[in-house]
Amino acid sequence: MTKDAARAAAYRRLREAGAARFPFPIEGRIPNFRGAEAAAARLRQLPLYRRARVLKINPDAPQLPVRAMALEDGKTVYMPSPRLRGSFVRLRPGKVPPGEARKAASLKHCLQYGEEVGLDELEAVDLVVVGSVAVSARGARAGKGEGYSDMEYAILRELGHPPAPVVTTVHGAQVLDEGHIPMEPHDLSVDVIVTPDGVIETNTPYPKPEGIRWDMLGAEDLDAMPVLRELRRLRWERAAVPDLLKPGLRVLFVGVNPGRWSASAGCHFAGPGNHFWRLLHEAGFTPRRYAPSEGARLLELGLGITNVVSRPTRSEGEIRWEEFVAGGRLLREKAARFRPRIVALLGKHVYRAYAGLARTAPVSWGLQPTETVPGVREFVAPNPSPRSTVPYGDRLALFRDLASLAADDERFLGEASRSES
Repeated sequence: MTKDAARAAAYRRLREAGAARFPFPIEGRIPNFRGAEAAAARLRQLPLYRRARVLKINPDAPQLPVRAMALEDGKTVYMPSPRLRGSFVRLRPGKVPPGEARKAASLKHCLQYGEEVGLDELEAVDLVVVGSVAVSARGARAGKGEGYSDMEYAILRELGHPPAPVVTTVHGAQVLDEGHIPMEPHDLSVDVIVTPDGVIETNTPYPKPEGIRWDMLGAEDLDAMPVLRELRRLRWERAAVPDLLKPGLRVLFVGVNPGRWSASAGCHFAGPGNHFWRLLHEAGFTPRRYAPSEGARLLELGLGITNVVSRPTRSEGEIRWEEFVAGGRLLREKAARFRPRIVALLGKHVYRAYAGLARTAPVSWGLQPTETVPGVREFVAPNPSPRSTVPYGDRLALFRDLASLAADDERFLGEASRSES
């Protein structure tokens, strides 16, 4: 069964049981259910809840009774903003007047009683409570399909918070047979399932996320979820910038490695004043000057980007030569696999690593006379960093030479194709 099928089954079973509750329709959301208050009361009796002082609880309707109960019980509640469009709202019980816990715990009124806090202000969480569309008795879980609970837990782990037990409150109709919910490494499993009628300790075999899978996120995700941008700024040393790659590119540009700005933004050549995007446009590669966040558009033009070293650093000087050598091997493998017509190596160290040369081997700018990977031409140009000692005019001239070389390749391939036909 796919997760979509599992969700459909849970929605159907909830309706057949007459347990679905406003808001409607229940499809496409974490469904509210009759007995949500009873499930919260049952959770209240569990030792892991009683021990917890700080809880992270999702903002959906069926967990409203849990949020209100936690405030009444003197616990601090962190509630993520819907779809992670903002950060986390912190609700402290001392700031909620008696009798107003349910109102304070509502999405509509939470900011009247709490405050939105930055990631660096989050306290260690003792217990995570999530909503679910479907769960299995072994702790497999399907949310509404957008992965927000997975990411919220991963954010805590990325920040260095210790693992926390995960509870979900659902109706019994949402508990499916084992094997009906496939799990991926980034999915969040649950340790305890609480229904209005009982408690299931899952002893789940499924591991929980250890951090954000940055390779699964693009610039559009960071734009939609600013909290992830904040996280990248805080943890930029661990962030990855995904390659822009596909087979048969006209030119594959190869940088040194992501700098702090690029790692924080999740985009290539994103540092202030970096000349890469200006050089591309003025050399004729792009119809206008693209922003770093628009990098994926290069693939439509037959252009790609990767780095010889994937580890982010503040400067090239922090990279060991051994990292260049290891990165060069991987780069040759990429070139052989994806077969770009030209690899544009932005920096002499980048070329030395790619070509397997010594650290101090002499290198000239421009088209190289040999091919390290047969059939893939190699062109060396200066690093586009604003700290480069090569004048901008010289760098632009080399980028224009590269553009002419790529255009000649296009014409040659076009003529060869016509002659064959």
